[in-house]
Amino acid sequence: MNKTISKINSLLVVIIFLCLSCYPTKKGPTTNHQITKDTLNLGYMYWANDMTPFGFESQYSLILRGTVTQINTPKKTHEDALYTSVNGHIAIQEIILDSKSHDIDMTNVSFIETDCFDGTSLTKGDHVLVFCVSYEGAYAITGRQSIIKILANDKRYVTSLKKYIKSSYNPTVIEQDIDLWNAVSAGEALKEYIKTTENITTTKTPIRTQAFRLP
Repeated sequence: MNKTISKINSLLVVIIFLCLSCYPTKKGPTTNHQITKDTLNLGYMYWANDMTPFGFESQYSLILRGTVTQINTPKKTHEDALYTSVNGHIAIQEIILDSKSHDIDMTNVSFIETDCFDGTSLTKGDHVLVFCVSYEGAYAITGRQSIIKILANDKRYVTSLKKYIKSSYNPTVIEQDIDLWNAVSAGEALKEYIKTTENITTTKTPIRTQAFRLP
């Protein structure tokens, strides 16, 4: 009798264990190492400092408008250092473009941090546009020309960028904004991009259609 009860108890334990093993458990939120609290840490592609907001290579994953809240003093660098690291923070005021890449919910991000401020002449309180690309599975910044100082609350740049993005990066749709972008040293890049785009369009070989005669 005791042996029978013992077997039944053992069987019940096994059944309970199997049921618990099969029961779906809740997974915790996916952590992204690019996020520290409410701050997005941007990598710095120091070798791409010549990349401008306008050009064939300028397809961005994240564009935002914000205010510089902090710029640290330059770190001491070794003679063989590839670049001078100057860390800073920008408070996000508006997301202009969000490709929703890399499992990052930008609605939970209030600041960005990067160490590309060397040579930018930016100071605390400056209003800026920030252009980010995707690189090796994370958001990154290409440096000085990817952080552009603008006048406080000047929404004309945001309007121009949204029109540009909506047109699938066709620069001719914002040709009338060249003077606007000239004010922030990006007008020449836009002008050259428009010129190159128009040259490519005009030099395309037209498709020849063959005329068929009816019998």
